[in-house]
Amino acid sequence: MSDDQPRRGAGRFGIVALLLAALVASGFSGFWARQRREMAVTGRRGEAPALVRSASSLDAMPNFALALLLGGLRGPLVMILWTSSETQKNERNLEDFDTQVEWIRRLQPEFDSVHIFQMWNKAYNISVQMASLANKYITILDALNYGHSVDRERPDNINIISQIAQIYFDKLGSSQEKQYYRKRVRAETLPHKSRQTLRRDDPGWRPLEMETMLTADGRIQPELLQPTRSRPADLPAGEDWNNGAELQYLEQIQPFPYGLSPFALAYNDFKRAQILQRVGKQKHIQLSSLVVDSRPALALKNWSEEEFERGRRAELGAFGLAIPKERLDMELPTADLAPQAGVPHPGWIDEAVFSYRRSAQLVPAAVKEYDRHMREYLTNVGTYRSHIDGLEAMAPVAMGDADYLQAMTPGIDAARQGQLLASAKAHYESAIPKLQRTMLKYYVSRDAVEPLLPPVSDATTDYVRRIEQLPAEQLHGILRQSLATMSRGGYDQYGEDRIEYEKYMQRVRSRLTHLHG
Repeated sequence: MSDDQPRRGAGRFGIVALLLAALVASGFSGFWARQRREMAVTGRRGEAPALVRSASSLDAMPNFALALLLGGLRGPLVMILWTSSETQKNERNLEDFDTQVEWIRRLQPEFDSVHIFQMWNKAYNISVQMASLANKYITILDALNYGHSVDRERPDNINIISQIAQIYFDKLGSSQEKQYYRKRVRAETLPHKSRQTLRRDDPGWRPLEMETMLTADGRIQPELLQPTRSRPADLPAGEDWNNGAELQYLEQIQPFPYGLSPFALAYNDFKRAQILQRVGKQKHIQLSSLVVDSRPALALKNWSEEEFERGRRAELGAFGLAIPKERLDMELPTADLAPQAGVPHPGWIDEAVFSYRRSAQLVPAAVKEYDRHMREYLTNVGTYRSHIDGLEAMAPVAMGDADYLQAMTPGIDAARQGQLLASAKAHYESAIPKLQRTMLKYYVSRDAVEPLLPPVSDATTDYVRRIEQLPAEQLHGILRQSLATMSRGGYDQYGEDRIEYEKYMQRVRSRLTHLHG
């Protein structure tokens, strides 16, 4: 046994030496193969053209990493990079974090879960470590740039497109810092002087701003609406499909004279993902088909609500009033202004009127998306019906506010002012029963409402349907009595939710007092 041990040791050393030699030989052979490829394409060694460089996801890797990769050590290299990048993130040492994430992307280009995580990682984990809003914003843009890079390499991928949309929706549209982000996205999607000093193809390039997507008159740039594929011959008439244009689903909603909302960009990409699922039969690796299908409707709803809020902000600016922190506190400061009231800052009127009308314009599109979704998926129907009723109640309020404020424009023709005020009155009057029905359906105790409803002959008629069948003139009395009943019962679980609609009612009635007078 003792005589065999030296021979076994020598054998192990021989195997190790052979493996090392194979590793070195593999590295040199891979290097030689790359040089031969570049010579075949360009005729010059080491000078691959831009098109070829972009097609190869590994060209930017340093030589030592390529040697490991070509030697069959891609797995260990990726593990090292993952461990190092996560350690740096946890230690808030982000000096070369982006470089390591880019290497991981290039080493694992076929794994959608990797790309979803890295986009989420940058947009959520890394951005919150930044001290300033500007740096938070740039980090979120970097996450989007990562996603768009993968989208260019692997187009029409439901996983990548959905994650891009989610970043627009959650981080730029809905986060705590949303007012800053929304303002920058809108300004930067309009034509503007770029702050970038490096070109995209430079190694140190990193997005510092959104790219311009609109022309000076608020139209989408033509190249973003250019189709790249023909309609499938077997697709039923009227069925949506992705024609390959980057902003396809925003074309019918333009112009955007005040820039693009993050929710508009989210809607466009959520819609692309939805069609990839419905028509392309793709499946998301993390999200259910129900979630993917519901997202366009939710994005349109949030976009409409954001436009409504922008209208409120601009209206307050027109009268030189401070903008409250809470959205609902914006309802009443201008509610009781008469049409003859002077407007100290009329420059805000156009923006307010546009935002109010755009808010109402988006409602039918959102309702259409909700209706189609609920026909296919029965989950969350009650919630989505409340979304629809809320939107349809707010649309006439928005249109009434647009007409009322436009009628206050200094120097407006008397005939035109009369037309606008008559239109505002009609919209406000139609809003009242919609607001009252919405409150009765969702924000007043059923136990307090149901005894006040007329009896029905059909026992299958549900509670919501019975309220929908109520004559408009009965709504006020039933709402008043049911609220009185609830006030005697102690805790009101719907009180906070109902405040929103009560303020809308107060605003509308204040305006109608002037219009009826």
